[in-house]
Amino acid sequence: MSGGETPYREVGKRMRRLREAKGLSRRSLADALHVNVTSLVGWEGGVRLPRAGVRKRLARLLDTNIATLLAGTTGYEDAPLRAVAFDTVAELPDLLMQYTRSAHQLVRALRLAAPYVTPAHVQTEWRSLISGRILDGTLEVQRIEVFYDLRRLQEVLSNIIRYDGRHYFVKSHCTGIKEVMPAFGVYIFDNDEFFLGAYWTGVPPSNKPSLRLSGPPFQTFFNAYWEEIWRRGTYLNIQGAHDLSAVRELAFKLGLPRDGWEQFVEEARTLEIGDGAPPLI
Repeated sequence: MSGGETPYREVGKRMRRLREAKGLSRRSLADALHVNVTSLVGWEGGVRLPRAGVRKRLARLLDTNIATLLAGTTGYEDAPLRAVAFDTVAELPDLLMQYTRSAHQLVRALRLAAPYVTPAHVQTEWRSLISGRILDGTLEVQRIEVFYDLRRLQEVLSNIIRYDGRHYFVKSHCTGIKEVMPAFGVYIFDNDEFFLGAYWTGVPPSNKPSLRLSGPPFQTFFNAYWEEIWRRGTYLNIQGAHDLSAVRELAFKLGLPRDGWEQFVEEARTLEIGDGAPPLI
């Protein structure tokens, strides 16, 4: 380390840049974190790192994640890499259940794909588990999706109504696109474990692989990609079920007649968790 440099200089510069981009003063950020301003000065000066107990909240307030915030710190980049292929049909359901149960706080879901049907064996138990954790306040779900038809949007509307006031957030990306080439989906558990899968034709998609990924390079890539696409997306439930204007406008863009909106909402209210409707994430 050259003269005048601090051990966490790059982390501190990143933190300050993110804070200023949010329009936050040091005082307001310190108050939100319940810490002294001098602690924040030390973090941004690269003298020390935030203690473990405040890192998640700090990352949330700065619209980032811990992996991105602390990238480059000693020891962090040396964590082992892991990439394992597994069968989408035989192994994915159990892995989703396992990691959803053990997730401390956050699950993120990214769907960029052509219209498809989720295999039934993936749906029922996992939906019920995620629903229960959202409702009891132990899990936050963030979801990004290209909406390509009204049925898919109605299923998401059902969740917005069901989880009003809970930690369930959904954004629309590339609004109005009805068809895209089959692409990929990602599930992110606590910004640490990543399940990456292409969307395959056929239900169930027999003998098709998914990937389970972990380690700093995957964290850096997927979290940076998430931050970019989340920032560009349009909130559909920023005020929960109390303001459905964004959903309504998207529904009209997807072809819903304006006089059909009230019926569209009432049908969404009747959907129940289970095989066939509605996919949670």
